[in-house]
Amino acid sequence: MIITKLKGGLGNQMFQYAIARSLSSKNTVYLDLSFLQNNNTSSVHFTKRDFELGIFPVSYKISSDKEREVFFSKSLKNKILRKLIYGNLTHITQSENEIVNISASKNIYLDGYFQSEKYFAHIRDILLKDFTFPDLDTENKIVQKKINSIENTVSIHLRRGDYLKPDIQKYHGSLPSEYYLEAINFLEENFENCSFFVFSDDISYCKEIFKNIKNIEYIDHNHGNNSWKDMYLMTQCRHHIIANSSFSWWGAWLGQKDGKTIAPKNWFNKEVANFDIQDIIPQKWITI
Repeated sequence: MIITKLKGGLGNQMFQYAIARSLSSKNTVYLDLSFLQNNNTSSVHFTKRDFELGIFPVSYKISSDKEREVFFSKSLKNKILRKLIYGNLTHITQSENEIVNISASKNIYLDGYFQSEKYFAHIRDILLKDFTFPDLDTENKIVQKKINSIENTVSIHLRRGDYLKPDIQKYHGSLPSEYYLEAINFLEENFENCSFFVFSDDISYCKEIFKNIKNIEYIDHNHGNNSWKDMYLMTQCRHHIIANSSFSWWGAWLGQKDGKTIAPKNWFNKEVANFDIQDIIPQKWITI
């Protein structure tokens, strides 16, 4: 039994599912929703998230209280169950976002973000099927058709919103406009007739910093429960300029066109987070 604890938004939940799927590729993945259910109020320090994996045709079961107790309860009954029925139980916890070694075990509880393809790159074909998006509505199909009619399309993702909350900004940091402008310049120097599609929760800010960029379109109609449609449209682009965000990470990783992905070398604020960015960024991607 492989149980993965879900926390964070869609992108983070996809990472948490992906590592569990890699450890249980022939069996059902169990999802622990307790964190999402117990932390259901946003504040100046925290953004509540809902269960979002349901948009995909992934195979899963919701872990029960009893199943979680097998891993954590110190009662005599559960100690006996662990010994006689389940055998070796492994509890994997990340302290931050560092790579952790996972020993072979049939029963694992995963608690972390696991933001690295190193855990699941070997099952990419499986994940491409698991993370199949639903059909788009008419408005987004028009955008999709336009993207697929142009050779050098570039998705640009800017995340602001909750990243501007003091506590979150202290850890993640907000990317400067210079990062995006340098990335755009790199692609324009290496590819002809680039067309840019901007996805963001702050389109007004984007229009200001990109006011001198030609061939640019702003996608500003997918909000709330429809935000996944932005990720889907990102996957349709050839090239990607991503934010320090798991949302646009997946928008680039799920893309199947032969293009370039540019990512920020400062994924987290180095003053508070200290681990190898190469664990997060795939080797073929470019960092600026």
